[in-house]
Amino acid sequence: MPTVLLTGITGFLAAHVAETFLRNGWTVRGTLRSSSKEKDVLSIPEYQPYIKNGQLELYVTGSLENGDYEKAIKGVDAVVHTASPVEFGDDDFKESHLAPALNGTTSVLQAASKEKTVKSVVVTGTYGSIGDHRHHPHTQKGLILDENDWNPYTIEQMDKIVETKENDNPTFPPGVLFYMASKKYAELAAWETQKKAQEQGSNWSLAVINCVMIFGPPIQPLTSLSQGGMSTEVIYALAKGKDQPIQPTLFTHYVDVRDAAEAHYQAVVRQAQGRFVTSAGPYDYQEFADRAREIFPDQKDRFSLGTPGQYAYIDPGTYTLKNDKIKQELGVQFRPKEETIKDAFTRFFELEKKGLN
Repeated sequence: MPTVLLTGITGFLAAHVAETFLRNGWTVRGTLRSSSKEKDVLSIPEYQPYIKNGQLELYVTGSLENGDYEKAIKGVDAVVHTASPVEFGDDDFKESHLAPALNGTTSVLQAASKEKTVKSVVVTGTYGSIGDHRHHPHTQKGLILDENDWNPYTIEQMDKIVETKENDNPTFPPGVLFYMASKKYAELAAWETQKKAQEQGSNWSLAVINCVMIFGPPIQPLTSLSQGGMSTEVIYALAKGKDQPIQPTLFTHYVDVRDAAEAHYQAVVRQAQGRFVTSAGPYDYQEFADRAREIFPDQKDRFSLGTPGQYAYIDPGTYTLKNDKIKQELGVQFRPKEETIKDAFTRFFELEKKGLN
């Protein structure tokens, strides 16, 4: 039975990555910052069959930036690094954004370089490393982006924003740009770490799964749907009453969490090398609300009404993300948008009955 080390198992995406590997017969070693969530992870219903047969193991490795992976990584076949700080503060760049992202990534990959059994490494990346968010998405109609593209942000530019408190980007606050810049440099550090490891005799493959907005049913431990992380919060907000406003869709492409998890799994088993744009296609929050009313007619009045039928990715339009590579090289097929919407809200309603809101 092959074994994968999975960082940040309590996360929205990571929980599904774990379930995907478990379902395919792998042993999963999930890392935790502390033991505080160990009981919650072990109570996840989807994990129960695998816990009973010993497929799921948990390791407390400490903080992401200074994690101790010596025991957890011993003898594993693959490493999937999903854990990453999500910080949108705008008071600082290097200490709050760049350092944690860089150190978290390099520490995991350096641990992989020391373990001779590791054959493949997969890192969860983001479209934020690819696109240019200095410009509103609906001014970028006709632009086609793929794995060869990188965002243009530099450390010097981010430092200047911190120093001057001036941001010429009317679409996003500085903290969002800081996050994207840090993810870019963390990914570059991953490629550099692999290069150095190869020079020293390591031979593991590296795939970076550059995800767009990730939606779908949460299975990770949650105490609130309104504070369950961006992937849950922004969709659940559409089910708080028909008069609730719908926020603009500024990140205009999405992927189902289960398809993103499958991409991580396929990248490991195929020992894939390279970057992969992970997007099912464009969407709009208005579209999600409209379709949710159709899928749940008995509860249609709880979904935001907004302006039905007006989807900004159609008019005025948005950029295109090419997903040919991930389909061809990893065999990933993206499920219909209706399935993502239906399964997400079905799960939300189940959790409401358990007292979450």
